Amino acid sequence: MAFRVRARKYVSSPVLRLGRIAPRATLLPWTLLVVVAALAAGCSSGAAAGPGGPGASASAGAGLRVVATTTVFADIVANVGRGRVTATSLLPAGVGPEDYEPRPDDVRKLSDADLVVSNGVGLDNFLDRLLASADGNKPRLVLGDGIATIDVDGQPNPHFWLDPTLVRDHYVPAIAATLTRLDPVGATTYAANAGTYQAELTSLDRDLQAKVDAIPAANRKLVTFHDAFPYFARHFGFELIGVVLANVGQEPTATDLAALVEKVRAAHVKAVFSEAQFSPKLSETLASEAGITRVVTTLYNDALGPPPADTYVGLMRWDVDQVAQALS
Repeated sequence: MAFRVRARKYVSSPVLRLGRIAPRATLLPWTLLVVVAALAAGCSSGAAAGPGGPGASASAGAGLRVVATTTVFADIVANVGRGRVTATSLLPAGVGPEDYEPRPDDVRKLSDADLVVSNGVGLDNFLDRLLASADGNKPRLVLGDGIATIDVDGQPNPHFWLDPTLVRDHYVPAIAATLTRLDPVGATTYAANAGTYQAELTSLDRDLQAKVDAIPAANRKLVTFHDAFPYFARHFGFELIGVVLANVGQEPTATDLAALVEKVRAAHVKAVFSEAQFSPKLSETLASEAGITRVVTTLYNDALGPPPADTYVGLMRWDVDQVAQALS
């Protein structure tokens, strides 16, 4: 299947294989952030000592402190580490990496972490400078390492987790192995948790595929707000027609929008989909111009949302339900 949607450019750095367009803005200049981080680290140095402190393996009962870049990854880590790990995220629920604005408290979180988890492949490159302000040698897990990518307009797309089998077969084993390396005493727990969660993801995938199979084949066409869905489309059998926003933060030109309208009309698309963290205006404009009456603006992908989309499993069920209802 060819994926010829317009996409943001994800540029990988030669060292960490990370990269992405710059965030819209920052609350503090990076130089000032470094100064504030140093002061914060100094104030919390006493709390960092002892078992479970930064860079230390957890002793029995101490627990590992894991900081993930997004709420999606934090939830997956929490499932694998249940009972021995405290997992938090730099980004709050409802906020995606393209909206990230670093705060001094984020550097403190990283300084206190035993492990930092990111996706890589250009999704969360903001982490590089934060870690330079905290502890550049902090143990890290890049979940996307080793996963074959789908290239969109010549650039690797990072949204692996919208295919639950990639989470089951790649993310979960990588998390379990890394937690075991840092906390060997918890090996049995991590293995059991991973197995339980993988079984849940297998059941999830089966349920979602059944819902997709109920959509008429001619209707399985997606127009989305941004380029988050190539792995989702490949796995569940959708055709990607196009995206509204080629680069987050840069609105399409009138010529771009007119071309997409014609493409959508020709494909007889039934609905336009957008994520809750973005303004629905452009999606609604596209739908109106193309004569589409169904506009779904409540999908989640880069970040968890309110219940029932407040876990990774809940997010996937919510999104597929929204898609199935709109296209059936």
